Amino acid sequence: MKKTLLTLLLITILFSCKKDDDDQTPIEQLPAATQVGANTAGCLVNGQVFLPKGSSQFGPTLSCFYQQLEDGYHFGLAITEKGSNENRTVNISLNPEELLEGNTYSLTSIIIGEFNYISNFAEFRISSNTNATIRYITTDNYIGELTVNRLDTQQRIISGTFWFNAKRAEEIIEVREGRFDMRYIN
Repeated sequence: MKKTLLTLLLITILFSCKKDDDDQTPIEQLPAATQVGANTAGCLVNGQVFLPKGSSQFGPTLSCFYQQLEDGYHFGLAITEKGSNENRTVNISLNPEELLEGNTYSLTSIIIGEFNYISNFAEFRISSNTNATIRYITTDNYIGELTVNRLDTQQRIISGTFWFNAKRAEEIIEVREGRFDMRYIN
């Protein structure tokens, strides 16, 4: 009887132990790929975990919108990691006629002027407290994709996955394993 109780106690302790983030792979540290409007998002930037974090005093660290305007539908997702000296942001923008559940959208930029986008695009942006901004953007040669896994316009939930390569001068940023599950504003 004592052996049985001791065995059950040890099994309970082993299964109740949570893995530390240090013991998890980068992908395991990302939020689960849910479709319930959990307001979560994350990705890997050059293999490193990228999650929304920091003070929201100067704006949200995670935001999403999907709306219809005069010129069509617009979708935006921003994931920001706020630090003491700089903010890093993953931005995605889609401007299709209308998003459809199950569809995959190409992330390519057509640029007129300096950073005036007229198409679907993605970027990784680093903004310092000195107002200097470095942008890595998708181009015709450095592209990505966003897949809409769930779109519920009644409950305003949009979930999906994304990846992209973005370029600045000769440097390339690789964003992989991106996922989001958001209640969007319209």
